[in-house]
Order: sequence, then C-alpha cells, then structure tokens
Amino acid sequence: MKRITKNDITSHDPFTMPEWLLTNGLGGYAYLSVPFIHTKSYHALFNASLHPPVDRYSVLYDMLGCCRIDGQDYDLQDYFDYILIGDVITYVYTLHDITIKQTISLVHNKNTFVMNYHIFNPSAKTIEFYLRPILSLRIPDQVNEKAPEYAIFPYRNRLSIVPLNRKDTLIHMKISNGVFTQEHQDYTPAPYTFHQKMGGGIQDHLSIPGFFESIITDQQVNISVSCTLEEHIDDPITAIGSEIARKEALTFSKDALFNRLVKAADNFIVKRGDGHSIIAGYPWFTDWGRDTLISLEGLTLVTRRFNDAKDILTTFIETLKDGLCVNMFPDGNGDALYNTADASLWLIHATYQYYQYTHDYAFIKKYFSALQNIIFTYIKGTKHNIHLNDDFLLSAGSGEDQITWMDVRIHGKAVTPRHGCPVELNALWYNALCIMDQFAKLLGEESFFDMLAGKCKESFTKFFDTHKGYLYDVAYEDATMRPNQLYAFALPFPIIDQKQAASMVEKVYEQLYVGKGLRTLPADHPDYHGIYTGVVEKRDLAYHQGTAWGYLIGPFLRADYALYHNKARTALLLKPLLNSLDEQCINGINEIFDADAPHIGKGCVTQAWSVAEVLCIYANILKSD
Repeated sequence: MKRITKNDITSHDPFTMPEWLLTNGLGGYAYLSVPFIHTKSYHALFNASLHPPVDRYSVLYDMLGCCRIDGQDYDLQDYFDYILIGDVITYVYTLHDITIKQTISLVHNKNTFVMNYHIFNPSAKTIEFYLRPILSLRIPDQVNEKAPEYAIFPYRNRLSIVPLNRKDTLIHMKISNGVFTQEHQDYTPAPYTFHQKMGGGIQDHLSIPGFFESIITDQQVNISVSCTLEEHIDDPITAIGSEIARKEALTFSKDALFNRLVKAADNFIVKRGDGHSIIAGYPWFTDWGRDTLISLEGLTLVTRRFNDAKDILTTFIETLKDGLCVNMFPDGNGDALYNTADASLWLIHATYQYYQYTHDYAFIKKYFSALQNIIFTYIKGTKHNIHLNDDFLLSAGSGEDQITWMDVRIHGKAVTPRHGCPVELNALWYNALCIMDQFAKLLGEESFFDMLAGKCKESFTKFFDTHKGYLYDVAYEDATMRPNQLYAFALPFPIIDQKQAASMVEKVYEQLYVGKGLRTLPADHPDYHGIYTGVVEKRDLAYHQGTAWGYLIGPFLRADYALYHNKARTALLLKPLLNSLDEQCINGINEIFDADAPHIGKGCVTQAWSVAEVLCIYANILKSD
C-alpha cells in the first residue's frame, strides 16, 4: 500500500503528478490524480463500460464533499491530509479534531461505484454533511460543448438519471443515511492541462443535479454512497470489503513486490462475452490481439490464472479469419480488425506458453488444426501480402498498410512501413514452426514443420550484419538499429547463435536501453525524437522513432539472461522500471517513456504488456535455480 501526503505532491504537471486507478473487470475504471485535480477528460470517479469490455461512458466526474460546522463551511479537498493507494483508495481529511476517511472502490464485474465516509467526531459536534455529484455523461476521451442534459427522478435518499445522449442507460445513485435534494447547477471545471499539452479538447461542461445531505451528531458514523448502472444496488461497505478480499486472494508469494505486480495485472483481465480478454492499457485502449497475446504469460500464467488464459486463447483462436488473428476488437458495433501479420504467430507462442505451465493436452488436441491452418495459410499467402518467400523467410506488407507493432500512419502515410521480411516476424515464424513441430509430435501427427524451420534458420543468416554487429530490422532492406531484433534470441527457440546474440545485446544495451525500457531508434539517428509530446502528428512521428517502450524490457532481459545467467545483473537492469510503480499512476507501469532523460512516462499510464513483461522477468529473478 502506497501512502502519499499532501506535502509529497510537489508538481501539478499532468505527466508527473501522482495518480491512481481502479478497475472493475469489465473495462470500466475510476481514475484521478491524488490531489483531485482533473487534468484529463479521462479523470473521473466512474467510467462505465456499457458493452464490456468496450463502449466506455463517463458517468461520475467527481463528488464534492463539504461539512458545515457551527455555521462555517469546509470543503473536504482543502483539508486533505494523506491518501492510501492499495486494493481500494482511502483519502484521509482532518478538520480540527474531526477525522474523515473516504474509501473508494468499484464492484468487480459490475458497473458500480461505491464510496464510504467514516467520520470520527470525538466532540459529537453537529455536522451538516453535503455531497454534490458532478455528472459528465459523455465518452471519456471527449469534452462536452455544453452541460449534459438528462431526466432525473429523485426519491428520498436516492435518484435515478437517464442521460438524453444515452437513453438506453439508467443510472442509480443512493446515500445510506441522508436525503437527496434536486438543485440543478451547471459546472465548468478548469481546463484540462494534459489535453492542452497534447493538442486535444481542454474545456469541459458538466452538471450537478443536486446534493445529498446528512446530519451527524454521533461520535462515529458511516455515510455510504453508490452509483450504479445495475438493477441491484450493492451495499458499499460490504462491496469494499469484498473487493479487498478478492484482491488479496489473488496473491500467493512471500515477496511483497511480486504480489503488488500480481494485483496490478488484475486490472487488465476483463470479461468479453462468456470468456475473457485483456485490456491493452488505461485509460483509452480496448482489447488488442497482439498486446493480449504478448501479455498473456505475465498476466495469466505467472499469476496462476490458468482458466483466464484458456478463455483468452479460446477467444482469439475461435475468431481466426483467413489465418489471421484479431488485432483489435472495435469500441462499439463495428467489425473486428485483422490488420496484423504477427498476432497469429504470437497466438501460437502464447498457446505454447500455456501448455508449458498447464500441460493441457486436451486444449492442444482441440485447437491443433486451427493453429496448423495459420501455418498453411501463411505459406500459401493471405491478406496484407503475407506469404512465404522462396528462401523460406516470411514476407508481409504492401502499400501503406502497417502490419507490425510499429503501426503508425500520418495522413494515410506509413511512418515505419517495414514491408518485406521484418526481423521479429521471422523470429516468430521460426518459433511457430518449432512449436507446431512439438505439438505434432505430442499428438502423434505427421510433421513437416521441422524441415521448414531448418530452411528458415538457414536463410535468417541474411539478417546479421557482421560489420555492425547487430541484425537488420528488415532483411535486404533496412539496417536501422531497432529493438525488434532481440526476439531472434529472446523467444523459446533462438534462431541466432550465442556469439551473434552477445554482439547484438551489447549494441542494444549501448544505444537503446534507457532503464525504463528501450528506445525504438538510437539517439544519433536522423529520424530520432527524444520527447513524446505535442499534437497528434508530432507524437505519432515520435511513437516508434525514438520513444522508449516499457514492454521491450522483456525481450532485452530474456536475451541478456540467456547469455549471462546473472540474476543480479537482470535485477539491476529491471530496477528503474520497477521503481516507476511509485511514480505516475501508482501501481501501474507506463506504455512509453521519453527517449531523452529523465525519461518521463507517457502514453497509457498503465499498459498490459509493460506490467506483464516486468512480471515475467521479476518472477524469473525470484525463481530458485
């Protein structure tokens, strides 16, 4: 549990001010800065997911608390003392001899926000306690041009709200002891400084429908509030206790930091239909195929959530199309996108990892033909010009499509096309062939995969540049120094020898490693961007052209450990990224970091594959040899 006092907050910059995040297992979340300063449109006490895990809807922007004592008003936020950030969020306020503990939680697998105020009033003063809910009623990444409109139905200690922009949504709010008074008021918050820096909308318009009021005369009392889109309204105190118990039940290690990472991993595992999926990152991503499959080992296998892993693999295997794995499920009612060449190969890799942890023979037997079809389809050729070359290397890409993880386009133009034979695509292809050979032998099936793997390995020698000491990013085409080459040695079946790997890892360490991740270009490259900021176009130019990515610590440290078998070295190299758990979004690891020092966290404030890869590496450090 992290404790932050009022005096600890020395910056109100949206990129360095501490924040917290809670999630509900549906894609919904609560997300705020520690001092209750809303610097982003995403900041809200309750962002629901109307069609889990997508279609997010910002419901409750904030809840303004005020105490009236002896005729004088005290805004709670002015008397903030400290916060405890753990399985739930607890703010502590001190007003003279009165202590108020505000505990915030979401209800797992429900679109429900709950909050309890425990008021310790030793002098038994009469306190008039007021709570004013501020409604946002919009998509989280947008702002309202005018205050939202809604129909309201108050009754004693509760009210129901129907937003006029989402008439299919019914919101219920309730206070445990008190009454609600309708008193409409438009509310205009301070401009969002995050969006101001990033070139987005900055001025929002919100609404206060009225206020809850409680009269307190006891020395101790609980006042609970709930906001839900469900038919049943959960008891907040019970719900808070249940969430703490649920989170604690996820842990199994004697190592406190490992358990902290296990709980951080829980944020990303969400329901999709009758199964599960993985949210790529908060606050804006949905579930992406590539991100999910790279994250699967760390988030579900290292954490012993084997049924969730099985659910997730089933979701992506059963939605294969033309040999391609879903790259992104839509945030709405559109069609899934299959615009990736590597996700299908990551699917085979993730299935192999699942088998290594579970030895689930029946699962491999059930889906062997579906995975085998990926190989057949890639050999024959499929969309996005994916096909096997005559030299048995895998080729993909044409025009302006972006089919690797470096997928940015600006005005329809690819920033990093990488068409042809990308290095990580072929490392994954080789591994997929080796894995399918093992699966075929396990099932007693005839296999030709080992022959294909051998041919691929023979041709892969074209990637290594003996003069530069590292691998081409795209065979025959692009000798740019990039981190993608690490997968040639970091995957379960290395395709280069130890001598080549040692040279490559040393070059990557010297030019790309920045502690919190790996740069996507060396600092001396003419296209290098050291800072990720500004309008969308400027940020997109930096995204894969210098910007450091947290998740790339995974292949780097796997390759490094495979060479040196030095856990002390691994721990030292991982430490800066582990330390970032206490920096921006507490208990989260950013998607990306500025390539230039001090490597400030950017992008999503907590990213699935960043947390997942750190979990994998840290679990290996803890593992006894």
